[in-house]
Amino acid sequence: MKKVQDIMSKYVVTANPKESVGVAAKRMLEEDVGCLVVTDNGEIKGIVTDRDLLVCAAGGHNSQRCSICNHMNSPVLTASPETPFLKLAQLMSNRQIKRVPITIDRELVGIVSFSDIATDMDEQVAGMTSEWLELIAITKTSAHHRRGRQADKSGMPSVVS
Repeated sequence: MKKVQDIMSKYVVTANPKESVGVAAKRMLEEDVGCLVVTDNGEIKGIVTDRDLLVCAAGGHNSQRCSICNHMNSPVLTASPETPFLKLAQLMSNRQIKRVPITIDRELVGIVSFSDIATDMDEQVAGMTSEWLELIAITKTSAHHRRGRQADKSGMPSVVS
């Protein structure tokens, strides 16, 4: 069974809770990420997403003076790298969470996004489709050969393709 460690990204961008929304937004753009895990002395305090920063801006807040701690989501659901992949996917879906930091003994070691899950599932479906097509081809060939053998027993000529 696939585990979280098989799909998690080990690259996690973090931020300090006192960091301004403007600085956080700039870092998210530079790093091309949709969230920052907010940490203080290595401890996860929250998570702030691009949507949270939009809410700040739409609320008329000064992005250079407003701290991300005012807009982060806390407490944060975390998971272990050993967590079964499907269990985390179901939990994220049920709680409508798009990103989950991955920890070992409370130390941040990775992150899983719903995009990671969708990509992995798409790859699995593509692999299954390929396997099913092979199985269908084998089954058709086998059925064709069985029909040919039955014809042989009846004295009718068989066709070999």
